Amino acid sequence: MELGEALTRWSIRAALALLVVCCAGRQLAGERSRWQAIDRVLWPLGCGLFLTHIAAAIYFFHHGSQAEAYADIAQQTKQVLGAAVGEGLYVNYLMAVVWTADALWLLAAPTSYRKRPVWIEGAVLGFFLFIAFNGTVIFKSGWLRASGIIGTLVVAAAFAWRITRDRKSEA
Repeated sequence: MELGEALTRWSIRAALALLVVCCAGRQLAGERSRWQAIDRVLWPLGCGLFLTHIAAAIYFFHHGSQAEAYADIAQQTKQVLGAAVGEGLYVNYLMAVVWTADALWLLAAPTSYRKRPVWIEGAVLGFFLFIAFNGTVIFKSGWLRASGIIGTLVVAAAFAWRITRDRKSEA
């Protein structure tokens, strides 16, 4: 595996691993200050790795061409879903913008970030997890698909545990 291919593949794998760790950790650790300090490092790091993946993919796989990237995603989508749709490229860019804004908010105003409405947290994490699930479970196979399934189950279990914990504390 050449350097460009390795950078592209491993940056997204590491970004998604950090996405799972942060999503699950936020549910399990709650407001513990030690976890918040760790999350404040890992969340922006995951974002940076995701941005690295996008830049490396465009440069090393698509020769700097947005049109080539769009066509490649359309071809992959056709192979998996039967329809040549390349708009997934723009969904990836949207995820990059949202994750960057979210990470910057966490870094610039951690108190405000931690007090944001639950629906914002749910919408952001839900969007990211939907994209991660599709990227790993739907469009990959082998150990990458298995990793995506495990990551999804870990986050789902963490959310279920939090809901159960919150309901018990309300009773």
